[in-house]
Amino acid sequence: MTAALVLALALAAPIEDWQAKALELSIPIVACLQRHDTRHPVFHGCVDWHSSVHGVWALTAYTRLTGDNRFRNMLEDYVAPDGLAAEQADIEGFRTFEMPYGRAWFLLLAMEYARAIDDRLLPLGDEIAESLVRHYTDKPPDPSSSAYDNSSWALLNLQRYARYRQREDWVQFVASSVRAHFLAGECDPAAQKQEFMAVCANWAWLVSTVLTRQEFAQWWPKHMPGLAKVAPTARPATDHAFGVNFSRAWAFWGLYAATGDERFRDAYLAHFDASYTKRAHWDGDYRSVGHWVAQFGMHALLLPHMPSGSIEQFDGTDR
Repeated sequence: MTAALVLALALAAPIEDWQAKALELSIPIVACLQRHDTRHPVFHGCVDWHSSVHGVWALTAYTRLTGDNRFRNMLEDYVAPDGLAAEQADIEGFRTFEMPYGRAWFLLLAMEYARAIDDRLLPLGDEIAESLVRHYTDKPPDPSSSAYDNSSWALLNLQRYARYRQREDWVQFVASSVRAHFLAGECDPAAQKQEFMAVCANWAWLVSTVLTRQEFAQWWPKHMPGLAKVAPTARPATDHAFGVNFSRAWAFWGLYAATGDERFRDAYLAHFDASYTKRAHWDGDYRSVGHWVAQFGMHALLLPHMPSGSIEQFDGTDR
């Protein structure tokens, strides 16, 4: 299927508002996945390996959650078994390759691909999960780590994958890591440097998945008192900063789901809209934003529409 045909199909059907937004976000994602920007046999588009991985994740999640199968054939062809063997050799042969950031995204992809299409990515997903456990056993996670080193993002996705795979040992590893390393200290979102990952918000989201609701209600105002008040970034100062509104948005949704606090819901909406309504922020210059920001937007947009079976802490129960 050619890129032009896929893009034409992507504009074809009248659908609900959130689905229409997801379809718009899919346009630069499809375009970048069709490219051969690297020599990786499977994840070769979108400038770099991790952006290609979250590009495939975004279209896979779109397919499952909307029921729109226009990208299914593309996704089945894209993740070719022969190429996967070479990708696995890179993962197993180079311990630092995409550690932890790209590997954390791969866990989301493996899980989503299994739900939507088939389980071909789960063996590599299991190896990546084990590699993250080894990594954070050797080098304890740092809650203030930023960008590609962000520990909160990696542990959130390890936890999500662990629950999907029903691996209680991995779940407990995340829980013990959070209790050992993430409960002390403070984080001021207004002072965050201009990077793509919202450090404070994702730190808080991770903690909310481990503490009970009552514990978390006492924890976050003490350690992050300004969290629910932080304003969206209106004029990103760096290329990476174009992603921070979306990464805050998804964390704010996680916090709203965990607490029921409407301030987090309102912050989610404000941050998502602040970037989605400025198309050049996610479908602009290819090297700066066009190869990756739409995938961040897709994660923020689709998270509220995932059923409780997808992200288990969203079932509304007390832990």
